[in-house]
Amino acid sequence: MLAEVSNEIGDKARGMLAAHRWVLAGYAGIAGFLTMEALLRKPGSAASLKASEDDKGTTRAIITAAAIAAVAPPILRRTPMPELPRAAAATGVALQVVGLATRAVSMRTLGRFYSRTLRATDEQRVVDTGPYRLVRHPGYTGSLLLWTGFALSTRSLPVVAVVAGLFGSAYRKRIAAEELLLRRDLPGYLAYSERTKRLIPYVW
Repeated sequence: MLAEVSNEIGDKARGMLAAHRWVLAGYAGIAGFLTMEALLRKPGSAASLKASEDDKGTTRAIITAAAIAAVAPPILRRTPMPELPRAAAATGVALQVVGLATRAVSMRTLGRFYSRTLRATDEQRVVDTGPYRLVRHPGYTGSLLLWTGFALSTRSLPVVAVVAGLFGSAYRKRIAAEELLLRRDLPGYLAYSERTKRLIPYVW
C-alpha cells in the first residue's frame, strides 16, 4: 500500500515537472526573442520607441499585450479547467522556433528600415525579397507564431484565449495603421500590396 502511494506521488511529481519544463521552454523562447531584438535591431531611429501620430498607439498596444501575456500563465493556469494535451506544448515550442526564425530573417532583410514604431523615410523603398516576396508583414507573422507557441506551451486554454485575443487585436490595428502609412508615403507599395498577402502566404 505504501509503495503504491509512493509511486502515485512520484508519478504526479514527474507530471508536474514535465509540465513546468514546457512552460520554461516557452519562456526561453520569449527570452530568445528579446535577445534577438537587442542584437539584430539596428541602432538609431529603427530602435526608437518614440512614436509618430501614424503609429496610432499600436506600438504601445503590442508592448502591453506582451507584458500581460508574459505574466498571465502563473495566474491563469490555476483556473480549474482541463489541460491541453502534452502534444500542444511540444507544438507550441516548435512554433516558437519557427516564429523566431521568421522574425530574424525578416529583420535582416529589412535592415535599418525595420523599426519599432511606424515610420517611413525618404530613403526607404519597397522590399520584395526573402519572406517579403510572399507576405507584407513577415515579422508580425513571426511574432504571432512566437506568442501563440508560448501560450500553447502552458497547456492552458485560458492562456491561449487571452494571448490570442491580445495579440490578434494589437496586430490587426498595427497592420491597418501601417498599410495606411506605407500606401501614402512609400512609392510602389500599393502595387506591391496588390500582389502579396498580409501575414499568411496565399491565404491572407
